[in-house]
Amino acid sequence: MICKQCGQKYSEGDRFCENCGAPVDEALPERETVGQQPNRQVSPGVVMGGDGILRWVYEMNMWKNPTLVITIWKVLLLAALAPALLVFFLSLGDGFGPAVLAFVKIMGMVAGIVTGLMLLAYPLVAILNGGKYCVIFEMDDRQVRHIQMQKQFKKSQVLSMIVSLAGVMTGNIQAAAAGILAGSKQSLVSSFEEVKSIVVDEKRHVIYVNEKLSHNQIYADLDDFEFVREYIISRCKKAKTTCK
Repeated sequence: MICKQCGQKYSEGDRFCENCGAPVDEALPERETVGQQPNRQVSPGVVMGGDGILRWVYEMNMWKNPTLVITIWKVLLLAALAPALLVFFLSLGDGFGPAVLAFVKIMGMVAGIVTGLMLLAYPLVAILNGGKYCVIFEMDDRQVRHIQMQKQFKKSQVLSMIVSLAGVMTGNIQAAAAGILAGSKQSLVSSFEEVKSIVVDEKRHVIYVNEKLSHNQIYADLDDFEFVREYIISRCKKAKTTCK
């Protein structure tokens, strides 16, 4: 038998899962069919499903981890770079010095406005999401997928969904996958063959996986961080890896 809560095996007759303490009435029979292997826990929070795909859930504390707010701030500043450069080139007729001053003035104004908006908006967004940012990750030898949940669920609920996705609850893996993706806000896939650089920030629990025109952020709890990091690095043959 397999626990619905954490995916750990338990023996018949047990009243509670030895791994997470869930009652056995919340557990599901382990599915063993031709071509479908049972779930296998490869790291404390990472499970390999019967379909051969690694899955885990990361729940970020939006108050303690500044990764999201920093990322959004950078994106908004980059968006302002184009009009600032336009002002720079239009001002070149007055000389290089005045053009640089005009560019710096525009970027300074934008940085101030963006920072002010972030200070007002981010706490509101964090409150509306219960201070949590929940993400599901799927990974195999070819790619890693970052799935942002549209609704904020408790981590235990998402773990149950992953068990379903792995084929434990039903034999229809495609239907279960479609259900999770339907509840997601967005999904970003990074192909390991296309990754150019990897930046590891263990303190913030994030691995930046950068392709030429795409940037993905892979999160993992500290207990799983080393496993996820080495798995990704070993499969990104063309990528240069740096650590913060």
